Amino acid sequence: MNVNYFQNYLETLHQSYANLDKGEVASYIPELLKADPQWFGIALITVDGHVYQVGDSRQPFTIQSISKAITYGIALEDNGVEAVLQKVDVEPSGEAFNSISLEPDTGRPRNPMINAGAIATVALINGESADDKLKRMLKCYERYLGRSVTIDEDVYRSEKSTGHRNRAIAYLLRNSDIIEKDTDDVLDVYFKQCSILVTCRDLALIGATLANNGVNPITGVRVLASHYVPKVLSVMSSCGMYDYSGAWVYEVGMPAKSGVGGGIVAVLPGQFGLAVFSPKLDERGNSARGIAACKKISSDFGLHMFRTGRSTTSSVIHASYDAAHVPSKRTRNVEQGRLIAELGHKVMVLELHGELMFTSAEIVIHEAMVAAKKAEYLIIDFTRAAYISEGADSMIAGLIQSLSEHGKTILLTGTWGKYETIKLIKKRIGYTDDMPLLNYDAIDDALEWCEDQLLAGQASYTAAEAPLVAQNFLIEFTAEEMEVFESMLEHRSYDEGAYLCREGDPGDLLYFLLSGQVSVIVPLSHRRSRRITSLSAGSAFGEIAMLDRGKRSADIVADDNVTCLVLDYKQLEEQSSPLAMCIRWKLATNIGRDLARKLRKATLEIKSLRS
Repeated sequence: MNVNYFQNYLETLHQSYANLDKGEVASYIPELLKADPQWFGIALITVDGHVYQVGDSRQPFTIQSISKAITYGIALEDNGVEAVLQKVDVEPSGEAFNSISLEPDTGRPRNPMINAGAIATVALINGESADDKLKRMLKCYERYLGRSVTIDEDVYRSEKSTGHRNRAIAYLLRNSDIIEKDTDDVLDVYFKQCSILVTCRDLALIGATLANNGVNPITGVRVLASHYVPKVLSVMSSCGMYDYSGAWVYEVGMPAKSGVGGGIVAVLPGQFGLAVFSPKLDERGNSARGIAACKKISSDFGLHMFRTGRSTTSSVIHASYDAAHVPSKRTRNVEQGRLIAELGHKVMVLELHGELMFTSAEIVIHEAMVAAKKAEYLIIDFTRAAYISEGADSMIAGLIQSLSEHGKTILLTGTWGKYETIKLIKKRIGYTDDMPLLNYDAIDDALEWCEDQLLAGQASYTAAEAPLVAQNFLIEFTAEEMEVFESMLEHRSYDEGAYLCREGDPGDLLYFLLSGQVSVIVPLSHRRSRRITSLSAGSAFGEIAMLDRGKRSADIVADDNVTCLVLDYKQLEEQSSPLAMCIRWKLATNIGRDLARKLRKATLEIKSLRS
């Protein structure tokens, strides 16, 4: 799904429901009546931090009952699950949000999403005073939203002056020792909690943080401990939409929470947070436009959390191949290439895809163990892994540990941004800096390192120098031809980091590397660049210019101290002797053969990747 497509989709959706005129603005809190009934915003934020929004997505309004989900998470962190369960149950009440739904014997509220349960969870927030509890709460919101938050004082006063039913509930809770002290202070924090100002985009970010296992996907800050996220999402799923919760799960299928301010936030774990804001409420106190828009999005994209998706090898393993069929992009001499083709089966690459949950992680482990029967080096690439669950983290860590104990070398690539996964793996395997596990983020770099390890163990392999006669482009040259050709060459040396040539330079020179290594680098925008290949001793570059006389298309940079012999094409063309003509013909023929070999190699790589 590309950015423009989904943004266009949201704009069309917004237009479709903007004229939906069902419901009424909440009036039991007088200040809420000031909301414009036409306000309507939609926002969606993915766990990758991509933001899509339309309409009044930045219009401030009070969070109201959506705050209950956040407060419940704070209470869990401050007290632990068992202590919170002693004060607040997690059973759906099937009743309105302001119902006095308490257990007959204990006085315990049915769940934290109704007013009784929310007031009880406020009492569980750490803090000796009301100010301490409020500061703790606001700090949490700052981590969710990535900014400071404020309270709408007018709404707060309106809530407080009309909150008689909530006072009755609070004192019933105090009578049962669910609230143990300072009942009025707890109520005051509760009224302020409901009066916190947010936007539709803010709610989407709260949802995205919960979808991202408690980590704000934009700031990277952890907001809620990962083991409490499923607890919060569970009560949102079963109780978050009050007496509409069952129908919501049935029709929309995402954990959600609504508020009488007109907001709804929905969470699709591992994917995104979705928020809709529109002040007109239906008879159950949920945003009428919000319900309609969420139903439509869920239906159009098949987002129901109970929608079954079966993990198979093809859905989890994007590609698997060895270095014999898909070697690194490094250009090597004939002998090195022969050795890689012979030994490359000892290096195996598994490119993962999609979400790694229990079942998909089990498939990865099975495939890795099969590959490790032949391979000595295993590269596991996470570039396309959109989400990795905690259980999958542990399973992958166990795989690495097991294979390492059997003498296998594991490298993980594409791990940028997957901080929690890497942290857990490091801890589990006892990671030390001398391990090659995380040295390379790109598959090609890891492949090149593994190839070097294979080559270093071969008696016929020497990496330091390669004489001119070993060059692919000079195959079948006679001794006389080689002597004449060498007389046309200029000897050059370059220090590490020096440019042999730059993008845009005239392509009038052919370079033969005698020692050292160079990288071919393509300059990108914003002062960035990308290495596309490297060349070692025994290799040559600049041959394309011999065919088309074009300009250099990349930078060539010395990776270490380099020596080479350089041919100026003009000097070769100026000589008209039969010997010179024979040299030109052989050189062009060998260059053509080398290009054909590279094309065949590329074709084999494509076939291997497709299979």
